[in-house]
Amino acid sequence: MGIGHPNLAQHCAMPFTSSWRQFDAHYPQVVPLRLLMYTKNFEVNRVINLVGTKSWYPIGLSWFDFGIDYFDLMSDLVKHEILDQDIKVLFYYHEGDNPARIKTRLDELVKKHNFPADCYHFISANTSAVSLENFSYFPDHEFFFRHVNRYQSVPIANPTQDFTVLNRLHKWWRASIMSDLQHRGLLDNSIWSYNTASTASIDLEQDNPFELDTVDGWRDRTKLFATTSHYCDNLTSMQHNDHHKVNTDLYTKSRCHIVIETLFDVDQSGGAFLTEKTFKAIKYGQPFVIAGGPGSLQALREMGYRTFDNIINPAYDTIANNTDRWLAIADVLTELKRNPGWYESCAEDVAHNQKMFELRTHEPVNKLLEELKCLQ
Repeated sequence: MGIGHPNLAQHCAMPFTSSWRQFDAHYPQVVPLRLLMYTKNFEVNRVINLVGTKSWYPIGLSWFDFGIDYFDLMSDLVKHEILDQDIKVLFYYHEGDNPARIKTRLDELVKKHNFPADCYHFISANTSAVSLENFSYFPDHEFFFRHVNRYQSVPIANPTQDFTVLNRLHKWWRASIMSDLQHRGLLDNSIWSYNTASTASIDLEQDNPFELDTVDGWRDRTKLFATTSHYCDNLTSMQHNDHHKVNTDLYTKSRCHIVIETLFDVDQSGGAFLTEKTFKAIKYGQPFVIAGGPGSLQALREMGYRTFDNIINPAYDTIANNTDRWLAIADVLTELKRNPGWYESCAEDVAHNQKMFELRTHEPVNKLLEELKCLQ
């Protein structure tokens, strides 16, 4: 695979085997470094050293565990080189957990081991990372989806439905959104799904970021909605999670994708976390509205994508309050349903986004590598 065995891994596996894909199921949930997968065709070591003095010791994280002392798991030789400032630790994380909380934990560990304060750098998929010392933002899911789905072609769109809105797993905030869409009649001429498979161990009703009682009947409608599954194709849950091939009918037969992102309040970070859910709509040429963290549209603009601002009111993207942001999104969707002629006006922006998705393969990665080079 060209991306090496994960540092700190206690699970042993050979590339090109099913076991190689199981690192995230074994303590300490470290995985092969995705960044190297994206750069394997570049002269990586010319830009960023992963071996020798003044180099990086990379750790790919599947899940950041606050109970793990990652430095303590390193060999004595690595610890000695960190103390001597011959190497720095590079954490690479493709999830959207609050980077500020992660920084607090890592700084505690650095102090515990008497390491230099700048002995590590953390790459996060949460946009709020850009405001933190020793942290960077990188849109990993854009690159991961582009890589694994690189062989699937894009069919011609022929939309007859208003919206596509997909939910692979139940979360209480998702049930709240879907019940509100249903209450407003926005699902009547739409392609939609909701899987009520339990996520009780990780998603509690009391942690719902929406103030349901501010809207009459919203809490009761949410509880009722969460009891019934609804499917829009015959694929299994495993197939829905396989990014190598996507059911493109879900993207070409409706005018707008309501992107139900992985996180809505993004771990109280104030940042945005964009996943393949957003980039699928971009690749397959579907205008979209994002039900996710504030700043999601702004992050896309900074990447060079267009967010249909002259047609779809983008003001919701600036609203920090979770409840108010969703209600603003719902109002935008209601207006789109009333005036379906808006779709044709998006053609130029849709084509631009598809082209941008094809082209964004080198520049963002090289920019990150140059940043890391300067930090060595």
